Amino acid sequence: MAALSLLGITKDFPGVRALDNVTFETTPGKIHALVGENGAGKSTLMAIAACVLAPDSGEIKIFGESLAGATPKQARKMGLGIVRQDPALLPDLTVAENIALGVGIAEVGGLSNAVKFSDLILKDWNVGIDSRAAISDLTQEQRFIVEISKALAVKPKILVLDEPTEHLSTGNVEKLFGIIREFVNPETSVIYISHRIREVKMISDEITILRDGKVRGTYNSDQISEDQIIEYVIGRTLETVFPPKLDYKFIAEKEEKFTVTNLHGDGFANITFSVRSGEIVGIAGVQGNGQEELIQALSGLTKSKGEIEISGNRASLGNSAAMAKSGLIYLPADRHAGGVLLPIAVGENVVARTLRDVSVGGIFINKRKLEKSAQEQVEALSIKTPSLETPLSSLSGGNQQKVVLSRAVLSAPKVILAEEPTQGVDAGARVDIYKILREAADNGAAVVIFSTNGVELEGLCDRILIMSRGNVVEELAGEEVSEEAIARAALTSTAVRERVERLEHRQSKLHRWLRGDQSPAVILFTIAILLGLVVSLKDSSFFSAFNLNAIMFSTAPLIFMGIAQLTVVLGSGFDLSVGPLSGVLVVIASFFVVAKGNPILGFALLGGFALTAGLLNATAIVKLKVNPVVMTLATFMLFQGLYLFWRPTPGGAFPDHVTGFIAHSIGSVPIIFVIACALALLAEFASRRTRFGLELRATGSRRDSAEKLGIKVNRITFISYVLSSLLTIPTALVLISLIGIGDGRPGLAYTLQSITVVVLAGASIFGGRGSYIGLIVSGFLLQQVLATTPFLGLPEDWTYWVSGGITIIAATIFAQLRSTRSR
Repeated sequence: MAALSLLGITKDFPGVRALDNVTFETTPGKIHALVGENGAGKSTLMAIAACVLAPDSGEIKIFGESLAGATPKQARKMGLGIVRQDPALLPDLTVAENIALGVGIAEVGGLSNAVKFSDLILKDWNVGIDSRAAISDLTQEQRFIVEISKALAVKPKILVLDEPTEHLSTGNVEKLFGIIREFVNPETSVIYISHRIREVKMISDEITILRDGKVRGTYNSDQISEDQIIEYVIGRTLETVFPPKLDYKFIAEKEEKFTVTNLHGDGFANITFSVRSGEIVGIAGVQGNGQEELIQALSGLTKSKGEIEISGNRASLGNSAAMAKSGLIYLPADRHAGGVLLPIAVGENVVARTLRDVSVGGIFINKRKLEKSAQEQVEALSIKTPSLETPLSSLSGGNQQKVVLSRAVLSAPKVILAEEPTQGVDAGARVDIYKILREAADNGAAVVIFSTNGVELEGLCDRILIMSRGNVVEELAGEEVSEEAIARAALTSTAVRERVERLEHRQSKLHRWLRGDQSPAVILFTIAILLGLVVSLKDSSFFSAFNLNAIMFSTAPLIFMGIAQLTVVLGSGFDLSVGPLSGVLVVIASFFVVAKGNPILGFALLGGFALTAGLLNATAIVKLKVNPVVMTLATFMLFQGLYLFWRPTPGGAFPDHVTGFIAHSIGSVPIIFVIACALALLAEFASRRTRFGLELRATGSRRDSAEKLGIKVNRITFISYVLSSLLTIPTALVLISLIGIGDGRPGLAYTLQSITVVVLAGASIFGGRGSYIGLIVSGFLLQQVLATTPFLGLPEDWTYWVSGGITIIAATIFAQLRSTRSR
């Protein structure tokens, strides 16, 4: 019986047939490789196997059991584990939280045991992964190791590995291969997807070739050569992989276009070299010896000391914009993070660096010029795209990389820095990319490449710089350049580097805490204490029981509103309706609590109206796909109209016993403030230690990855909007005590204030991260500022200036802390 059977699978996307009647089966006890160009349909086929996508026709079986209508979670339970080319990781969640969601909260022993479980499954890799660290703080290699470990922890019967070694060092590739071989037994099977044909030959028993959405054949691995595989994959005879090099003695006579002198930076030192016009220089060495840091510094993305000259002109270090203006183009390894504009059309991506050349007066785009320039590049670089108007996200990885290169070539660069230029690219696209880089050099550019692929360096580079412990230790040129020579030169002692790495690991814990969700609360608390001390020196009555009571009572509604707003913001939403909704609730209460004399009915109606409002927002946003800002802005105006219709003028004074009950204090501490703080702490616990809280943050962190993990993101979003509306009820109660009359207008200000306290508390407005504890401090600080200006004898306008200034300063500090990735 086959382990995994994909029978007659067909899948269409708008304008393209991704899979055409594909039948693919794996046998227990075998490692079955699936190879093909980008866009051949490999990842789509595996997404269907994992039940992330539904086929238009065909059947999926695991050990004979049908997966018809199954979810990703059910597929995992039936024995399918998958390591994706784009890991299904949630960047704002910790390593432990990601593993808990991927493996199953119950399976890891609950969220309280997630860190211990994660440490256990990661320890054998020995790459310094802290289970408490956010995924966004990890290197690409560490992220893939987390993804691999997560898949293995499920104890799958079928393990799918989609480009698992793209970001792994040589040592960890060998470790992975050992894990794969140990995993395979008569009851398990591995599907190995890779563009690295040599690896495929080394690890697999069988190979299936997919091209243009169709199976082109299945072969025993030892009965097909690497060249044959490549030819079958690209559908043509492969004459040569690498373009011919010039005789090195001719290159040595050309001008020095890129000169680096005594460059020092984080992870490297004493770097001096030059690259001539027409020359391709590679940077190599054992991973972690400063190569990546050097490339980042050369591109101006990180700070360094020393001197860089481009065509004889000194460049500005640590300034990527200035480097680009000097004629240096940097091609990042992660094209999605820094190389492409995915929602934008192919044509616009191609000319993104040369808009002035296709515009009139540098202002208005000339569409004909744009299309002509882009089409020339598309044809010259063999970019496969339905049209220039096609969104770049629709293209395969290899063609996306060609677009990045076309943009660089079109700008006629003096220097090209390429970091892993063929990472995640199929065999056919690699050949084209090598040709593009060589042609750029032939046209006069100086090209520097950082690659971990020894074969690539040998075939493409005229000269190689070998790095060890942050220094260039050897140089290979001309005939000396070979994969064997590169490997031999790179094998140097790493004792010093290991001591440095341990020191960096200790330092990174503080760095990670500063980048975490709770550090803003500590920073704001410090500001609040300092502000209070300054004011008390001017007037000691600032800390009087009466004043502190007033500040805490006014803080309570800000905390309640912040909790409501943060609940939708964590899920990458926004609710502009919370302010006027609280006003409507006050007006409703003024009729039924006062006029009808039935407080129980009145407060029941408050709950019913808030629930209805939440259902209205949630249904429109989730079911009808209305933009959250548009929908909640509409209900903002709707609720404002309602309270003005019901109470055109304030009326219906609340009884003293009602307002007094709400404002009751124990000593100088209002009970409602204590309740607000307790609710914030409860919400914080729920966000970290309950399934709903974890899934809410996962949805906001990265929605597509959350869906791949089987999280019902629409349900989570729906609930968050309902909760947001219900959480405005406590604010309405405080307003009843504060204004004492049926008037909805004071509630209006709480929409802006709810956003302010959320931002001030350090939450990301894009979702995924934030602290309910921080709301307590940010709300208190804002009210403290309001109370401060009278004590200092400042006019009212200073209240807003100080509040705005503190918000800007705090937001800037938090942004800077989170923008610097830990090493």
